[in-house]
Amino acid sequence: MIYPSHRYPDMLFKRSDVPMEVSKAGMSEWYKGLSEQDKVRASRYSSGSDTTSVASFALSFMRKANDEANYGISAGIGEHVVRTVKGMERFKVLEELIAADFGRSEYDRCLERCEEGLAMIPELLGRLKESNGNNVPERLVCRNSKINVLVGVRFDYDAADAALEEFHKLGILSSEDLEFRKRSLKVYRLQRSFDGVFAVKLK
Repeated sequence: MIYPSHRYPDMLFKRSDVPMEVSKAGMSEWYKGLSEQDKVRASRYSSGSDTTSVASFALSFMRKANDEANYGISAGIGEHVVRTVKGMERFKVLEELIAADFGRSEYDRCLERCEEGLAMIPELLGRLKESNGNNVPERLVCRNSKINVLVGVRFDYDAADAALEEFHKLGILSSEDLEFRKRSLKVYRLQRSFDGVFAVKLK
């Protein structure tokens, strides 16, 4: 059979079938609402993803997308799923959402999600440490990204200093690390000041 030429784009690029993993995870309606380009990405990231629950699927998917800097589709599935989950599952999805927001320079939203994640720490810290050899995880995105935005984007050193104190009180920053990071913050702040002075002189 010979198809008219105007049919070729539909045949080649449209994806009418929902990927098996997407269907198993109960995310078919979300998938159907994607653009054709995002369906191609979603098919790739869903392949081999954990389908035991919606949250597990979203986390597998988002980590792959974030690793490839496809932050938009990562945020899209995260925002769809985060409303439906609670407790540790919600926290883990938030962590990947924060990474996606930071990656696409959505800094205000990133900070809002950081605050939400940090507010969950008192309830979840024991379980977080338990799954990490009784240590605070080094990759704690709500903590790390808050500092990255305050220092690297807003240059708000006073707020960053207060955030370090907050982390210490929450039990996610040791006394030793608190002192080290406070000293590092002072050095960075002084360096920025010197850079500013030299920049003025050069004008």
